[in-house]
Amino acid sequence: MYCVKCGVKLQDGVSACPLCRTPVWNPEQPEAGAEIDTGFPEVYPDMHRESNLPAAVALTVLCVTAAAVIFAVCMKLYGKLNWGGYAIGGLTLFYVIAVLPNWFREAPAEIFLPADHAAAALFTLYVSVKTGGHWFLSFAFPVILASCLLLTALVCLLKYVRGGRLFILGGFLLGIGAFTVLIEFFEHLSFGLRMFRWSLYSLLGFGAAGIFFLLAGMIPSLRRTLEKRFFF
Repeated sequence: MYCVKCGVKLQDGVSACPLCRTPVWNPEQPEAGAEIDTGFPEVYPDMHRESNLPAAVALTVLCVTAAAVIFAVCMKLYGKLNWGGYAIGGLTLFYVIAVLPNWFREAPAEIFLPADHAAAALFTLYVSVKTGGHWFLSFAFPVILASCLLLTALVCLLKYVRGGRLFILGGFLLGIGAFTVLIEFFEHLSFGLRMFRWSLYSLLGFGAAGIFFLLAGMIPSLRRTLEKRFFF
């Protein structure tokens, strides 16, 4: 840094030129009492969120139109719903899962997941009744209920519990392994199929992965590595 008047080289920290006594002025250092311009506004704008309402309206009109066309065609050709019941039921299930959450600004998953599973249970009940099967209570209902409990528990733990993501993930993977065994068990009860045709392999795979994440949560060095690499 040099004096602006006589050009003498100045040492750091001096307030005046030792030769001409001209006050030292550093352009990179703001004056006392001066506001520092950071380039950012003092008030930050609210986070912009795109509204899902137009998409919800458009999909609702599309689903209602499709259901009306299916109903009209079936009544015209058969005088009854016939296959149209399955199509309308599938449309309703799609609407509950994919379209209904768009009507809300922030759709809480812990509420909509049970609603989705309830819609799936009603649809499978309709299929079971129409096909004359007796597998809803012995197979579809317990499987859908177990899936609802497992996924809702995962969402609530991730949303409301701070930390312990590796333990939550490990427990969830163990739960998936047990869930596959449960599916095959209800298959065995409902349809007389042999046990452990495929679920044992998934249990071993998901179980090994779940145990790995549980152990990783207990070992600090491995936990830090996974947290940095995968942002747990």
